[in-house]
Amino acid sequence: MKWFLALVVVLNLLVAMYGSFKQRPPADVRAQEVSPELVKLLPTNWKPNASAPAASAPAAEPLRESSAPKADKPAAAKPKAQEASAPKTAAAKAEVAKTETAKPEPKAETAKPAEAAAACLQWGPLDDKLLARVKGGVPQLKLKAGQLSEASKEETAGGGRFWVYYPPLATQAETSTLSSELKGKGFDNYIVKNDDFKGHLSLGLFGKEDAAKGLAARLKAAGYDKALVQQKGQKASKTTLSFKTLDAQQADKLKGLQKRLTPGIGLKSCG
Repeated sequence: MKWFLALVVVLNLLVAMYGSFKQRPPADVRAQEVSPELVKLLPTNWKPNASAPAASAPAAEPLRESSAPKADKPAAAKPKAQEASAPKTAAAKAEVAKTETAKPEPKAETAKPAEAAAACLQWGPLDDKLLARVKGGVPQLKLKAGQLSEASKEETAGGGRFWVYYPPLATQAETSTLSSELKGKGFDNYIVKNDDFKGHLSLGLFGKEDAAKGLAARLKAAGYDKALVQQKGQKASKTTLSFKTLDAQQADKLKGLQKRLTPGIGLKSCG
């Protein structure tokens, strides 16, 4: 029985020792033994050095400084890019300003109509048929009073041929006798019967005025001094229109109207 109790006590001691080794408390540094050789005595007036902790600070600071520039480099590049773009935008604005100043001013464009404001143009001569056609288009010009005037004159409209004739005598019988005499002397002729010159002796029609005048001279030399020369054709009225103090718009419309209505009769400056 005593041995059994002793065995139980031994077992409890073993369990206790095992538990103490397994859960060892943290070592107390102050309770540890220090070798006397490593102990160093400090003077009585010794105080902790306040600069000692600060001395270690610079060691950490270079790390911050060395790492900061790397992160800041992209940020520093932005101002450079902005500075580089600023001159470009300024140069672009200067180029735009130059192009705007190079454009012609509106005043220079309005100078041309001012020069043509006092234009004066003439259209003609126009016969009665063409005159009626032109007057039908004139209202498009929107002329004011006094801007349009007309000048008409009689012109002979013919083939440019010249007629030699002899006036009739007092009676038709005397005219017939004269016709026979002229034929006998080599001057061919006939008596006009259905014209405004009815009763006159027609002695010839020539394409050139000199030939007609030559025949009249021979007749006078033969004693027939009443022979006359006249350009054959009908007389017609020719009208010239004058357009005064036209502005640029009216002048352009007038030129377009002329090209459309009378391509063969152009406009002329008043003079």
